[in-house]
Amino acid sequence: MNFEPQIPEWGLDDFKNHQDKLFEYHEWLKNTAIKTGLISKKTDQFIWDEFIIHSLYFAKLIKKFKNLSECEIIDLGTGAGIPGIPISIVNKTNVSLVDNKQKRIYELERLVKILNLNNAKPIKKDAKTILKEAKNSIIVMRCYVSTSNILKTLEKKQLKDNNLTIFVSSNSQSSEIFNSMFHVKQEKFLINKNNFRYIDVITDM
Repeated sequence: MNFEPQIPEWGLDDFKNHQDKLFEYHEWLKNTAIKTGLISKKTDQFIWDEFIIHSLYFAKLIKKFKNLSECEIIDLGTGAGIPGIPISIVNKTNVSLVDNKQKRIYELERLVKILNLNNAKPIKKDAKTILKEAKNSIIVMRCYVSTSNILKTLEKKQLKDNNLTIFVSSNSQSSEIFNSMFHVKQEKFLINKNNFRYIDVITDM
């Protein structure tokens, strides 16, 4: 299968300005990340579409929330730096790459140095602790956690007044989720010529 690095129209500007580092990260994912077990074996095309392009749409959404431009960005359950590394490449805001596995943090620390990303910081910490402590923050998750489960966690921990905005990948298009404390909006976007993906945006009411 030939690798064709397609760029949807919505991502052209970020790609043109940062293509060298994005391609370098792609190389790291298909070599080091697979070799060290941070991601399972994937095709070059899958890595580009599902990890690089998908992550760039998180960055695009963050830029839409201009009132949040000064907030810390937290990539919760980052794994191989997805979506946090592409976000930090195209966005000057500080990005915390949070994972509870020391092996992943070690590899991410090496990656951050390779890419010379001064705004990306790998942190070993538990996701529940981060959610409890985070305030005035943007949280991104590409791990396809159920939006309904996230809302239950937010309500249980009484995080309504923490000024959090959460972007989480969704498996498919869903009907609007009604919640008395938080608002959920789903964003639909192309990752290549033919395939759409979805990100749910959770904000305080």
